[in-house]
Amino acid sequence: MKIPTYWIKEKREIAGRTIKLYGASFESMFQAEAVLSRKRRLWEDYLSCRNHSDAAMIRHALALRELSSFPGDSEYTASMLEPVLQQPCEGNIVTRNRYGAEVLNSVTHCFVDVDSFKDSWFKRLLGLSKSPENLLLEKVAALCAAGAELSARVYRTAHGWRVLLRGQGISPSSERMAYLFRELQADPLYVNLCRKQQCWRARLSPKPFRLGLPRFPFLTDSEQAVAQMADWVAEYEEKVSSFGVCRLLDSFGPAIEDSIVELHDSSTRALVPDLRLS
Repeated sequence: MKIPTYWIKEKREIAGRTIKLYGASFESMFQAEAVLSRKRRLWEDYLSCRNHSDAAMIRHALALRELSSFPGDSEYTASMLEPVLQQPCEGNIVTRNRYGAEVLNSVTHCFVDVDSFKDSWFKRLLGLSKSPENLLLEKVAALCAAGAELSARVYRTAHGWRVLLRGQGISPSSERMAYLFRELQADPLYVNLCRKQQCWRARLSPKPFRLGLPRFPFLTDSEQAVAQMADWVAEYEEKVSSFGVCRLLDSFGPAIEDSIVELHDSSTRALVPDLRLS
């Protein structure tokens, strides 16, 4: 999980094109600004050049990638440039995402987003398939009963389900996690996000665009983010009180009970009945 302490973003017109640039650092804002400046120069040099051959494009992309990387990164990892709201414990950070919702980023708690869950085509053809929710609950129960030291909590969301898993050998890029993602028919976009960011993410607060709120402001840097989003956040907090993010349906295996589960269930209002989900 890579969430830089310092970051800066800008949108700039270069040779008639709008380019989104950012610089990030774990060390200082000065270093983040230096990275952004170097990226700007790379784009200016590239767009001012008439030679846009495949080789030139590759060199340009590799140079940008190198400036965006941190020690230990692979080509498949990515950093999150989001305001940090709190760090409840090691391996868990709450941020505000690009559209304004609060998100738990975790390397200790595995969350799986499931948008749809289907039975085999043969059972569907014969009309023998059960409801997607019952099928998912049966699948999770079977996985936890397989003797692989797996525990789970299953939540209903506005348009699907969220599964919280705890077990040995689970990490965002592990083979076991890949198997669980497949078995649970996880949302492919979410799977890719977890692998790139090397953590699991769980939205803790409602989606703003479902509440009729204006677009989340463009944040220019980590130091000014709190002030830039203050008015928007105040309006957002007024509207979320009657909404929940998910609702607990069932749990399987040994109980998963700790401060992060409590934070998740409290923030999402998962234990409050009859709330509208968003």
